Amino acid sequence: MESVEPKRRMHILRRMGCNLLGGVRLAFGVPTDLSYFSSAPADLVVIAWLDLLFNAATCFLLVGRRGLFAFSSVPSFLFHLPLLLFFAFWAARTTSRSSVLTAIPVALVALSIPVEGFHAAVEWMSQLPRFRSLEDYLDSPHYYRFFWWWCGAAALFFLRLRSLSELRRLAVLLLFLVLVVPPLWYYPRPDLWVSASEGSESGELSLTEDVLAAQDRLLDEELDALVPAPRGTPALYFVGFAGDASQDVFLKEILATDRLFDQRFGTEGRSIVLVNNPQTAASLPFATGVNLERTLGRIGRVMDRDNDVLFLYLTSHGTRDHLLTVNNRPLELNDLSPERLRRALKKSGIRWKVVVVSACFSGGFVEPLKDDDSVIITAADATHESFGCGYGEDFTWFGKAYVDESLRKTFSFTKAFEDARGTIHQWEEEQGETPSNPQMWVGKEIAPKLEALEKSLKTSPPATR
Repeated sequence: MESVEPKRRMHILRRMGCNLLGGVRLAFGVPTDLSYFSSAPADLVVIAWLDLLFNAATCFLLVGRRGLFAFSSVPSFLFHLPLLLFFAFWAARTTSRSSVLTAIPVALVALSIPVEGFHAAVEWMSQLPRFRSLEDYLDSPHYYRFFWWWCGAAALFFLRLRSLSELRRLAVLLLFLVLVVPPLWYYPRPDLWVSASEGSESGELSLTEDVLAAQDRLLDEELDALVPAPRGTPALYFVGFAGDASQDVFLKEILATDRLFDQRFGTEGRSIVLVNNPQTAASLPFATGVNLERTLGRIGRVMDRDNDVLFLYLTSHGTRDHLLTVNNRPLELNDLSPERLRRALKKSGIRWKVVVVSACFSGGFVEPLKDDDSVIITAADATHESFGCGYGEDFTWFGKAYVDESLRKTFSFTKAFEDARGTIHQWEEEQGETPSNPQMWVGKEIAPKLEALEKSLKTSPPATR
């Protein structure tokens, strides 16, 4: 006698395939009615499990074996199921049709699978150099375009339900917009397979006793060790600020810039670096707004304000509203705004300064910071991104062009910028990237001061002093 169990499994698989196909139809706006879906309670369980496994599998392919399964995220991931059942309960009461109680959740979960698959495909493509600009669509607010795709497709589905009257269709749509959309907007479901470092290239900071003890004294030691430059000739002071701990490129860039300035521009004994990175948590002071203000205040008291020049180099991610990202999880730090930096520089009393901001949208720092005694250089204008802040990189594109190439050939900060801008434009054209449009403001009073500094460096390089 033939076993019934294989037939039952085949029947469940056939129904699952039908539901998945229905989800694809909904995702692409093909008219699909509730009767298209198999809506027994077992079908809801199967499609929910498939949704969970699909998320874990796609994330595994993107993150790799070095990731881990986020067990703590499972309850948040499954938050949509009771929410959809609650919505379906009221939809069933509104339409007087008990069949929608499971049919609607099955349809909406099935819809989420192709939408998530498309999102995963975009994320995979964004890792390829040719499609790097797609990274825009993986961060808020662009990420929510996929959410609105799901909401729009669901709304269209409800408006086309032929089995319901027009008034009941509108009622179901209104319930969806009120009961489902706002909660899912505010509580988006997380991924189930995540990087072991939770997005940080060097892992997350561990606030051990050694780290806390070190941070309590590191900045004080650095500030106390500042050596005043000899009076009479212009000298340079260097401050580096690597704001984001999630990627090592900012640490590498700021340390390489610090070494170059010590060796080539004579800032040894007059340089301080502030860094957010787990690698340096016990050896370098954190890059925070408070530490930067303290550093600038101390340099303003040590330097010869009439002759000496500050070179301030900040590198991190930047936001569209012109904030420099300051991130060092699990610490909760405030991003650095142009206004806060302007106030800190003014309070320090430092007159002559070159401020470099290597970040996306960093052109937003120019207007608040510019004055007659300053040079303001940014890696991009106020509305465009800069490039090169990827995992495994030693420099951002701007840092590579400006610091690692141009400043090794000239003592002129403005000429180095002009050379670097041309190099960056060439790289962007070769990679098919939207131009970042690096910016430079030169105050009318500082040019003679920089010329005197450049002449001093040429005639008496640090190695001969």
